[in-house]
Amino acid sequence: MVDHHKREAFASLFTSRSKAQKLPIRLPYALDAKRFSALCPSCVDAPCVQACEERIIVLEEDKTPSLLFTESGCTFCEKCAEVCDLDVLSLEAPRVIHARFSIDTKSCLAWNGVVCCCCADVCTPKAIPFFGMFRPLVEMQTCIGCGLCYSVCPVNAVQYVALN
Repeated sequence: MVDHHKREAFASLFTSRSKAQKLPIRLPYALDAKRFSALCPSCVDAPCVQACEERIIVLEEDKTPSLLFTESGCTFCEKCAEVCDLDVLSLEAPRVIHARFSIDTKSCLAWNGVVCCCCADVCTPKAIPFFGMFRPLVEMQTCIGCGLCYSVCPVNAVQYVALN
């Protein structure tokens, strides 16, 4: 496991996280985006936040839950959907995270000649191939949006944007 305090200190020397990454990312298993936005803020106890094994579900100011990938990513454990009292999240809905991930080649260690494969090592669907030894790219058609690559990148070169 990566020591997040060391990673953040190291990363702060190279780059900072983009403000675009602050946009809320809708939880997987959401039946409908409008229903999610309308009903989730009315939830009193936010059981999805407590149920998340990875502790990546956070409440926005308006009380809508969203994903925050700074410490970990989604393992699709299904617990958020299992505890949803409002039936906004359902195991019958697609297992999709509405975010697009990419690698900033200017700040990526591998793209700058340093041997690093942290992002590819944690990528279960193998959506981050290396072209040669030093050029990783995220394959959009294979990426499941779990965010694990984002949480382990030592220099914050992995970026994401919400597709909500």
